[in-house]
Amino acid sequence: MGFVGAISGIDGIRVGERALAFWGLGQVGVAIKGPGGVLYVDPYLTDSDGEGGSLERTFPPPLRPEEVTNADAVLLTHDHIDHTDPGTVLPLSEASPRARFIAPSSSRDTLVGAGLDAGRVVVPEVGRPLEVAGATVTAVPSAHTDLEYDPERGYAYLGYVIESNGITVYHAGDTVVYDGLIETLSAWKIDVAFVPINGRDYFRTAQNIIGNTDFREAAQLAETLDFGLIVPTHYDLFAFNGADPGHFVSHLYNLNPMRRHKLLRPGEMLYFVKEAD
Repeated sequence: MGFVGAISGIDGIRVGERALAFWGLGQVGVAIKGPGGVLYVDPYLTDSDGEGGSLERTFPPPLRPEEVTNADAVLLTHDHIDHTDPGTVLPLSEASPRARFIAPSSSRDTLVGAGLDAGRVVVPEVGRPLEVAGATVTAVPSAHTDLEYDPERGYAYLGYVIESNGITVYHAGDTVVYDGLIETLSAWKIDVAFVPINGRDYFRTAQNIIGNTDFREAAQLAETLDFGLIVPTHYDLFAFNGADPGHFVSHLYNLNPMRRHKLLRPGEMLYFVKEAD
């Protein structure tokens, strides 16, 4: 599916048993459709820098925020503009008036401050499942690059485990592999995982560009936790903070040539069917 007719394409797909449909939105953004509804994770559909200016994207958004009329829920992982963008969320919330927004405290504050009805925002408790749009969603901590926790406000960065239609999805948001992550995720058999590969280094950190897992770590995580399929993220949107996904593919192949992976282009659909156990 290309950029044209994205919402009609999502609405027109019928999801069968033990299946989910995914659409790439670029960066880490993804739309997920199951039989109970449509979830969006970290949609960033503008070029806003969050400070009244713009960022230079390498490709246009696959759809406009006001076109998103089918969102049942939006999961936001943390309060960075390419993950929590008021310019995306506010028009999306008007176009999808039934949608709920699941987000950490800092993202909630940003969105409510920008005009989103606070009653539509849920701050999840880590480890406690929520029922959202026919799916069970459990927040897990992420570390971007540190594991930031406040006793009153919770974790600053989240990932989500989404269980729907017999399939378990892990969306890391932005994270590194920290002590405890593997143990936490081991509670699930993950069928599809979205994991960043842009990495981190001294020079980007000095420019306040906070880093993530690199292609080696993402591939090793897939092997360690035996992901059914891994989708690399956070490599394509900004030239100043990207990565070559070919390095990920080569490294993963060297680790395990049978490990399934998918480079999900913006606007492209992935229809995933779980094989029988």
